[in-house]
Amino acid sequence: MSQVDQLHDITSELYELSQQPPKATEREEFVEKLTGLLEQRERLIEGLEGPYTDEEREKGQEVIRMNKVVNERVSIHMKQLKTEIAHMKKRKTSNQKYTNPYQSVSSYDGMFLDKKK
Repeated sequence: MSQVDQLHDITSELYELSQQPPKATEREEFVEKLTGLLEQRERLIEGLEGPYTDEEREKGQEVIRMNKVVNERVSIHMKQLKTEIAHMKKRKTSNQKYTNPYQSVSSYDGMFLDKKK
C-alpha cells in the first residue's frame, strides 16, 4: 500500500469521525482519536515523495476535498467544546459564590483604622 493510499484511508476515517458530533460521554475518546489520526496523517504528509501515478493524483484530489470538510467540522466541534468549557467554569464560579457569598468581600469593609499614634 502506497503512502497516498494510506493518507487517503486516514483522511476518510477522519472524514467519517468528523461527521458525527461527539456525545457528552464520549468527548475525551473523540478528542484522543482525532488527535491520533491527525498526527498519523501529518507524518504521512511529511513523508510523501513523488512522481505520482494518475490514480494517486485522483486520490490526492479526493483527500484535498475531504480535508476541507474535515477542517470545517473539526473547527465547529472545537468551538462547541470551548464554549462548553467556558460554561462549566462560569457555573463553577457561580456555585462557589452561592456556597460562600462573602468570599470576595474585602476584609477592610466596616473596619475603622486609626491612623494616629
